Amino acid sequence: MRQVKCMAAVFIILALLAPGAFAENKTFPIGAFWAMTGPQAYYGRVMSQGARTGIEHVNQAGGVAGYNLDLIITDFKNVDTNLAVSGVRKMIDVDKIPVVLASFSATSLAVQPICSKNEVLMLNGGGYSPMLANKAFLYNTRMSQDQMMPGLLKFYWDQGIRKLAVIYMSDPAGEVPANEVIKPLWTSWGGEVVALAPHQPGLTDFSTYMARIRAKQPDAIIDISTGLDVPYIVKAAREMGMNMPMSVPEWSDDYQAVAGQHSQNVYVAVEQFNPDIDDPLTQKFVNDYTKKWNEKPDFYAANYYDATANIIPELMRRVEAKGGDPMSGKALNDAIWENPTFKTVFGGDLTLSRDGTVVKPLAIYKIENGKQVFIQNVKPAEVKTMERQKK
Repeated sequence: MRQVKCMAAVFIILALLAPGAFAENKTFPIGAFWAMTGPQAYYGRVMSQGARTGIEHVNQAGGVAGYNLDLIITDFKNVDTNLAVSGVRKMIDVDKIPVVLASFSATSLAVQPICSKNEVLMLNGGGYSPMLANKAFLYNTRMSQDQMMPGLLKFYWDQGIRKLAVIYMSDPAGEVPANEVIKPLWTSWGGEVVALAPHQPGLTDFSTYMARIRAKQPDAIIDISTGLDVPYIVKAAREMGMNMPMSVPEWSDDYQAVAGQHSQNVYVAVEQFNPDIDDPLTQKFVNDYTKKWNEKPDFYAANYYDATANIIPELMRRVEAKGGDPMSGKALNDAIWENPTFKTVFGGDLTLSRDGTVVKPLAIYKIENGKQVFIQNVKPAEVKTMERQKK
């Protein structure tokens, strides 16, 4: 018996010493640039938590194509494009990233030429400017404002609204939708845009803007801003007695904490992420995310989970299956067109378009008691890309 045990021990030692016995997955670096600090830090928090949850799921399952995923983050603070550019240059030169998770329109547009030149795939789940379409190596899992706005405008029109005011942040995410989407579409229907009010990001007092808008007597207000600018704009309008319908790009508990009782009659047109749907993929994401981060995921977290858990791993598998290098951003980019449809925690599939936009469910919500309450789906015919993007 003792001899048998000794022989067994020898076999175990030999097996451990065999080539590849201690082989581990290589590291696949995924870059990201988010606002991790400053007034836009809400976005950095939920976006990074979504991405990290996806990476954890992939690595716990043994990785993909012989790699474990690793996340490298650049903090661009208050939408500082210089920080985003320098951070991405470092990630390309030093960390050798083949893919980067993008966010915010201004920073994504600043970084895109660098990524295109270096053949680094970009996946944006946050920025929503129409200018993000038709950019080489850049794909958006967040719908753009020219996809979301037609449905919202139709909703307003059906309520008898004819005079709109638009307040928007003074960057491509606000300027393009306000001037090249909302105004031409609304006026083509016979409506009137009575005010276009650009503002700098990061303000807390919008009373001056609201006073000017109030003087124009709009039937409704559209706000295209980000971060805590959104609830401060809502609060300023309501405190000045402007109780007409308002629309905002998104809503969160952080926003509600600022707006408080002033969030009545506020609408959101946004991708339809329902954390309660009976879908195994969605429920695994929601349950594990909630357990890990002590809060339920929003659609931003869902977008970046999809990027790290569903889209990037699938592209890596496709490249490996053809004998290619999964660390090649160009190979990953080309693999999209083997089949541009991917699994998503939004339920079912998402489809990337040749112009870099995404096809997903869209819905209109109303804020009631601080929470988003579903109002209606947006018909596919009302979700379209402006003709100027197809040129």
